[in-house]
Amino acid sequence: MIRFEYTLTSLHDLLDLMARQMNVPFIDGKVDFPAPVAKGYMRVVQLPNGLEAVIGNLKLVSGMQLERTRANKEFYVFACDIATHARHYIMDVDEERVEEKGNNISAMYLLSFLSDLGQFASAGTHFQTIRVVISRDWLAKYLKIEVLDDVLQRYLSLKASSIHVKEVDFEARQLIQEILYPAEDSLMVNTYIQNRIMMLIENFFSWMYQQMSVTELKIRMNREEIEQMLKIEELLLADMAKAPTIIQLAREAAMSPSKLKKQFKDVFGQPIYEYYQKKRMQKARELLQEGNRSVKSVGIEMGFANLSNFSLAFRKEFGELPSDVIKSLSLT
Repeated sequence: MIRFEYTLTSLHDLLDLMARQMNVPFIDGKVDFPAPVAKGYMRVVQLPNGLEAVIGNLKLVSGMQLERTRANKEFYVFACDIATHARHYIMDVDEERVEEKGNNISAMYLLSFLSDLGQFASAGTHFQTIRVVISRDWLAKYLKIEVLDDVLQRYLSLKASSIHVKEVDFEARQLIQEILYPAEDSLMVNTYIQNRIMMLIENFFSWMYQQMSVTELKIRMNREEIEQMLKIEELLLADMAKAPTIIQLAREAAMSPSKLKKQFKDVFGQPIYEYYQKKRMQKARELLQEGNRSVKSVGIEMGFANLSNFSLAFRKEFGELPSDVIKSLSLT
C-alpha cells in the first residue's frame, strides 16, 4: 500500500509531492503513476478566473491511502469521485466515515479548509477523480451571497451535522467521461476540458444552492469565536496520550466552561471529550495501518496503561479490534 500525507497548498504542489514520493517525473503538470502503484495519471488543469483543478484516472495495483490535514489558508475543494470495482473503499471527513465493500461508489462534495480528509481504496479499484480548489471570494461571487460569514457558518453547520454529498448523476457522469476521455479530433482540447469542468461545478453548485436555501442556519458565531474554537481544538489534540481539562481549555479561551462546551459542540458537532476520543482512535488506526507498529506500542502511545481498555475503545469506534487492522494489512 502507498500512502500520501499532505496539507493542501496547491494542487500543483500536491502532484509534485506525489511524484517525488514515487520517484517519477512531474512534467507539464502531469504525473504518470509507476506500474507497482497504479496504471494511469493525474494532472493539473488551469481554469478560468484563477481556479486550479486536478483530474485523475487510475487503476490501482496496490492499495492507496490519502490523508489531508486542515490548512491555515482559507479555501474550499470541490471533489467529484467515482470508484468502481472497489473491494474496499473508505472516506473519512473529520468524525464522519463512509465505508463500502464490493460496491461502486460515486460522490460530489465540497470540503472546507476546516476539514480533515482521509481516503483509502483497495488494489484493483478504478478511481476517477476531479478536484477544484475554490477561493473564498470566488465562492461568494459564484453563489451571489453578500454576507460571506453566513456562508462560512453554514458550511460549518453542515460539517458538524453530516457529509454533504451529492451522488454523481447521469449528466455529471457524462461530463466526467468527456473530461477524462476527450475526443481525439477535438480542437483546442484544453479549452474543451476546462469547459466541461466548469459545467460539472455548475451542476454541483446548482444542487448545493438549493440545499443551502432549505438548510436552517443552526449556529450564530462570529469569525473570531470560530477561530477561537479552532485554537481550542489544536490544544485539545496536541497530546493524544493525555487530554487537557475543561478548566484548562476554558482558561485558554477566556470563557466559562459552559460556554466553551456549547461553542465547541456547535462547531465540531460533538462534546469535547467525545471528539477527543474519536480523534484519538483515528490516530491509533493510522499508526496501526503503517504496518510496522504493534498493538501494544500504539496503545501505550495513545495513553492506555491497560491494553484491554485500548482494544475495547477501538472496537467501540470501528467495530473491530486493533489486531484486526494489522491482520487486514497482509491481505491488501
